[in-house]
Amino acid sequence: MTRKLLRGLVGLSLAAALTVGCAANETAGGEQTAAGQDQAGGPKGTLKFGTNQKLDDWEPLTKANESYLSLVYEGLLELAPDGITLKPRLATEWKQDNTSVEFTLREGVVFHDGTPFDADAVVTNLERIRSTPSQWQSIMNTVDKITAVDKTHVRVDLKRAAPNFLPNIARRGAYIVSPKALKDGTWKTAPSGTGPWVLQAKESVAGFKTVAAFFDKYYAPQEVGPRRIEMSFVNDPDSLYNSLRSGQFDIAWTNATIAKRAETEGFKTSHFPSVMWSYLMMDQGKGGTFQDPKLRQAMCYALNPKDFIDTQLGGISTIHTQRLREGQVGYSADIKGYPHDVAKAKALMAEIGNPKPSFTFVTYDSQRQIADLFRSQMAEIGVDVKIEVMQFAQFFSVYRSGKYPAALLSGSADTGAYDYYLFRFAKNGPGNPYKVEYPELDKIVDNALKATDPKVEEAEWVKMMKTINDQAFDCGFFEYTGFWAYNPKKIDNIVNTVGNVATFRYKDARILN
Repeated sequence: MTRKLLRGLVGLSLAAALTVGCAANETAGGEQTAAGQDQAGGPKGTLKFGTNQKLDDWEPLTKANESYLSLVYEGLLELAPDGITLKPRLATEWKQDNTSVEFTLREGVVFHDGTPFDADAVVTNLERIRSTPSQWQSIMNTVDKITAVDKTHVRVDLKRAAPNFLPNIARRGAYIVSPKALKDGTWKTAPSGTGPWVLQAKESVAGFKTVAAFFDKYYAPQEVGPRRIEMSFVNDPDSLYNSLRSGQFDIAWTNATIAKRAETEGFKTSHFPSVMWSYLMMDQGKGGTFQDPKLRQAMCYALNPKDFIDTQLGGISTIHTQRLREGQVGYSADIKGYPHDVAKAKALMAEIGNPKPSFTFVTYDSQRQIADLFRSQMAEIGVDVKIEVMQFAQFFSVYRSGKYPAALLSGSADTGAYDYYLFRFAKNGPGNPYKVEYPELDKIVDNALKATDPKVEEAEWVKMMKTINDQAFDCGFFEYTGFWAYNPKKIDNIVNTVGNVATFRYKDARILN
């Protein structure tokens, strides 16, 4: 089997078989050393991490990020720090064409509960994703049959081309859980994965402190930096930073303002593009709040992401004209987006009779400043926004419930044009709670999936992106920057993954003393 690096798989034509194997290590940020470097002598030391993310349980299918999950679970594939390149993990090789995906599995791997990792375990987990309602269920829509060929090989037969399948298999929703734990019903409280660390339940305090220790049967100890990780939940960024200053933490999540302060007080900081945010107008159907395209366009012109970036992110971010990043199939430099222009916004409102729309805008506690700015921007064109604030866990569980017509957040993962469509615009997509129908987009996507010529396929994805822009179905794209502050006397090599919010690559961190 040919071994080669796979980059930017989403949206690429699958007319020809793709074969992938082991890949070279890469980093996200010039100041960081190579990810996956060997740890001389094996794991050592304790990493004390302060986070604003609270753990409720260990169910991979319901989590907003992998802050805790990546301690204990792994997937068949993983993402490189660039957030696009796929790398081997529990699968050492894979091959995909328009009809099937084949995985070769890593040998000698066991789950924390002693259950062997094999093809049957993979089938059990993939079938669970397919049968369990969640935001991840849709990635299995193209799957016809999942077969354990033998102990180390799995074949997934496809109903049609599936350009989004492998990039999603590399994400948290496809983490592999011990079949025994699934059968016993214990995985949500007593997780059992194949990851580098095992939960130490007796030392942990539910909802506040999570302790994990190195799994002595882990198949790649040379890749692991910390022997022990202690994660503590603190919701307030000032309290997190004070705990870092006092030595309780070695590293802590922080914001732009505190990051600047930390640099002056002898700490090091790291920042990276965690996710791409945009203005999500979800109630666009007939009779909906945002049914009129000129209203949507007006709001897009009134929106000013630079205000959000300057206030919340210390001016460190990038504004985008579209959801796809440059280099992804479907991206087009011809798409100019909606640069901030209040005069244009007011003119569009005048064209439709200067309506006075009003709606409730849901947000969470640490983003209150952005919500207030958004309300002020909309007020300039006569749109009345009422703000409802809640903690993040509650926000994440309700913002797509169909109760709230709009939000500012990441509307889909960085897995390309097809996933963007499935999440935001497919009738039953998780990001389409009002079940709005977009027949023009449906037709374009169907043409893209049927295309056998890569150039024809790419042209269809570009057409989809231009339609979304012209109709202002989405707008206001900007990178939401993540920040860490850490003690350089205690830890080093903090490596991030683009698009992976609230988490760094724990294995790559090195304990200095």
